[in-house]
Amino acid sequence: MLLKLSNWAFDQEMDEASLSEAFSRLKGVQMTAPRKIEIVKVALDKRKGLRYVYTIQVDVHEVIDVERMNRDNRKVNVNKVKESVPPPLEPVEGLKGKQIVVVGSGPAGMFCAYALAKSGAKVTVLERGQGVKERLEKVRSLFNEGVHDAESNICFGEGGAGTFSDGKLTTRKNHPWIRFIFDFWVECGAPPEIAVAGKPHIGTDRLRAVVVTMRKKFLQLGGEVRFETTAKDLVVENGKVTKVQCSGGPDIENPDGLVWASGHSARDSFYMLEGVGLKMEPKPFAVGVRIEHPQELVNRWLHGDRAKEGLGAADYKVVCNLSETRSVYSFCMCPGGQVVCSSSHDGYHVVNGMSNYARNSAFANSGLVVKVGVEDFGSDDALAGVRYQEGIEARAFGAVGKGYEGPAQRVKDFLEGRVSETLPESSYRPGLKAIDLNEVLPEALCLSLKDALQDFEAKFPGFSGKNALLIGTETRTSSPVRIPRHENGHSSNIDNFYPCGEGAGYAGGIVSAALDGLFVAQCLRQRYA
Repeated sequence: MLLKLSNWAFDQEMDEASLSEAFSRLKGVQMTAPRKIEIVKVALDKRKGLRYVYTIQVDVHEVIDVERMNRDNRKVNVNKVKESVPPPLEPVEGLKGKQIVVVGSGPAGMFCAYALAKSGAKVTVLERGQGVKERLEKVRSLFNEGVHDAESNICFGEGGAGTFSDGKLTTRKNHPWIRFIFDFWVECGAPPEIAVAGKPHIGTDRLRAVVVTMRKKFLQLGGEVRFETTAKDLVVENGKVTKVQCSGGPDIENPDGLVWASGHSARDSFYMLEGVGLKMEPKPFAVGVRIEHPQELVNRWLHGDRAKEGLGAADYKVVCNLSETRSVYSFCMCPGGQVVCSSSHDGYHVVNGMSNYARNSAFANSGLVVKVGVEDFGSDDALAGVRYQEGIEARAFGAVGKGYEGPAQRVKDFLEGRVSETLPESSYRPGLKAIDLNEVLPEALCLSLKDALQDFEAKFPGFSGKNALLIGTETRTSSPVRIPRHENGHSSNIDNFYPCGEGAGYAGGIVSAALDGLFVAQCLRQRYA
């Protein structure tokens, strides 16, 4: 019998032998020691002294009354472990020679492609952007010279948008394949501690090397990656894709499966898919700004008097529920990071956050976003949310005038509706321009942000202080579109089209996107088994 214990806190670090002894002392356990203990996760709780919080998996000799254990050990959560399901990697005879096209080389696309190649399929990945090395040069040109490439940037290129992010690996999902995903990343060069860390992250500097190794492993299986190649149009006949028309290379005729994992920023692709008749629907997302503070201030909020004891860059999470339908919350908080321009198309301004593995910059930033839904942009048009995002981003770009300086405003000036006379030091490159964000964001969102900022200031003094800076606009929190699919993975109206990952509306981060890629691979395996 396998048990999973979580939220198990100790004043000191524990090894497996110490945990085994401690388990035997729990109420309701009558044995000298379990057969095996495996540490699943350990987090350091810095709020009330240093506490090590463990999640472990225990193989016990006999059936244990789990309900009684939860009742008698109130500070520990005990659950039975579901039967393990192996990841979809074993060869499938029916997939041999089948031609599968995967659009997008983010975590959803690459995990799907890798699993299908392991299963025996002939897999071609189409990536509109460049490989990591070339893509990094384009990103540096954006940071240093303000030169933006609409095809290879923070959003487009090898590894997807996550390559230039904090590399967070947290997820609310609970699935046995997640262990394989983490182990595979470690095999590809990720820091080994991500397998057990409470808040694992790889960092953009380490993640770039990991995605290159993933690609090499995929190529060793006979897969093909075509960089600088966009799936610019589809030919759909009798409810089936019969041709993928490609820029930068030959078209692909009669694919046995087309996995669409383009990410949530490929807007030209959304318009193209609408044109070929693919069923899509608008979905809620969130819009707002990036807020940046000195990391030293954030450390004082979270660590108090122990802020200088080398506890690392602190992170925070805030939320303010203003009504049943409207809330404001932090998104993708990047301790020790930088704010970056993540515009995917010319003429639009978007920002995001990024951190290296060490998280050692002098700044902390987070998205500060307001939940929006179809009541804000309408439900009659499947791409209404896309157009809503575009309107905000175009106003932000226009407010700057030209180029990709960051449209910025001190929080105090935002609250009072005036352009800042000066701006504090910031991590954003190629530089900032003072504007009034009240003229960029919809009025209802500005009012929500102002109410929430006052609430957050009460919790964290200085949150809205003189050094608090807003940079706009944060609009790409999640996809504004969902592509409906059947339980067996394919689109509701195109038989061999498989929506996958964040862009299709089925993931919300690196881990969940990778997991959805494996799900779609499993669907194709079952189809041809």
